[in-house]
Amino acid sequence: MPDPADRPVLPLAAATAAVAALVAVPATGAPRWLDRLSLLATGRPLAAAHAVLLALVFALVARGVLLRRRAAWYGLLALVSTGLLAVLAGEDAPWRLPPLVAALAALWTLRDRFTVRPHPKRVRAAVRAGASLTLAATVLLGGASWLPGVLGMAGLLVLVGMLLAPAPAPPPGDDAERALVARLVARSGSDTLAPFALRRDKTYVFSPDGRAAIGYRVMFGMAVAGGDPVGDPGSREAAVRAFLALCRRTGWRPAVLGAGTALLPAWAPLRSFGYGDEVVVHPSGFTLAGRPMRNVRQAVARTANAGVTSEIVAERDLSPDLRAALLDVASRSLGGAAERGFSMNLDELLTGHHPGALVAVAYGPDGPPIAFQRYVTSGRAVSLDAMRRAPGAPNGVNELLIVEMIGYASEHGHDPVSLNFAAFRALLDSRDRSVPQKLGYQALHLLDPLIAVESLYLFDKKFRPAYEPRSIVFRSWFDMGRLAAALLTLEFAPPRRTGAPLIAGNVPVHGGTRPAPMAHQRRRGEGDPGRPTPPPRPRHTGPR
Repeated sequence: MPDPADRPVLPLAAATAAVAALVAVPATGAPRWLDRLSLLATGRPLAAAHAVLLALVFALVARGVLLRRRAAWYGLLALVSTGLLAVLAGEDAPWRLPPLVAALAALWTLRDRFTVRPHPKRVRAAVRAGASLTLAATVLLGGASWLPGVLGMAGLLVLVGMLLAPAPAPPPGDDAERALVARLVARSGSDTLAPFALRRDKTYVFSPDGRAAIGYRVMFGMAVAGGDPVGDPGSREAAVRAFLALCRRTGWRPAVLGAGTALLPAWAPLRSFGYGDEVVVHPSGFTLAGRPMRNVRQAVARTANAGVTSEIVAERDLSPDLRAALLDVASRSLGGAAERGFSMNLDELLTGHHPGALVAVAYGPDGPPIAFQRYVTSGRAVSLDAMRRAPGAPNGVNELLIVEMIGYASEHGHDPVSLNFAAFRALLDSRDRSVPQKLGYQALHLLDPLIAVESLYLFDKKFRPAYEPRSIVFRSWFDMGRLAAALLTLEFAPPRRTGAPLIAGNVPVHGGTRPAPMAHQRRRGEGDPGRPTPPPRPRHTGPR
């Protein structure tokens, strides 16, 4: 038997919209027969100003009905009941009694379809606004005769809008929830985007058995999940269902940024479209040999000739001096701008707050660090999080650090290594673009001040990677404007800072903890990863 919450409400929404149109008739100068028809909805003639405002209220309620807002149902119930009382009191025409009774009966039978109850914060805000407007109208009774009425109708619009609004954004998950998610992320078989669920500004919804979770944020009424659920593959579909049920209760529009292909059927009946590919390298098949890898091989050789050295160290093991030096590199790399991201970026750069984070560091010939990359782990996978290079650092240093991390992953059993994201790769690869594709290509470059999509793709392409398609999942094409605004804000707005360190000293794993990996030393030389200028420095001696 289908859930009443899934049954259609479109007929009632259409009927409410029709009532809104009829109520607005007195303000339109329509023919007399339409005036008579409008009396079906109003029962008595309305002044033009009142007709316009009341029609707007009905239009808002119609939209609320379509979105299954319980406040819209309450509103319609109150309006129909008021009409019935007016008929019974002799203030309205008796012929309106049968349609009003039928409308009341229909509303009562449809009550279970309105699952989105008003959030207490919205109700309190509406009560405060209503009290303020009532007080203002009372104070102005001695002024212009039309002013209290206008304030009253405007106040009604404000109240309806507040009560029909979705629930406000929830606070981020607490430390206990994040520790549980960290254990889910660390389990074998986790997705390469799983570590980014640990961003400290995300909220969590769990599967009923607690073995899978989704990290999400709410922006402009859109609940946006970052990637697939993390945790036990057998519980991920249950986490999807829990997330969608939460969205139905709160009135949020569900969306996913970075959904994997395998789990797309679980998001039905939501829509989706591919917006690019995750760039991954499998260490077992990676080599610098051969003509296709010449550019990377030459870039790594240039760094060796320039005297650049490198090492890989657990982020939590960074000494205060090295941490400060790397943060200075990050600041100069970004020109002082704040770290940003949502679906493929962590926050709290170099703080040691996130378990399993590794830092690949490049040092100049004089000793101080000139570049670094942070990688985060999930199961056996390693994912690039941040890539920072000081201005003036030798060309090829980023290629060097990626090659070093691939080597580290090979030695420590990590596979795959996720590098970056190639947005709209098919469009960038196309040689003979159609007119729409040319327009899309130009539009893509409008993002260059925020992220140079094509340059990043060409950089990653040098490593001969594999590509994993990623999709955006959304509810309706009518949501696209709001969704675009939410995604751009989430990806490029500065992150919220909240909470205390997740863990200090151990990396959580499923069922316990394990020591974090120690600094990765090169095959030649020794070194202390806790000091920025120790002698001797682990040195890269050339391409593998």
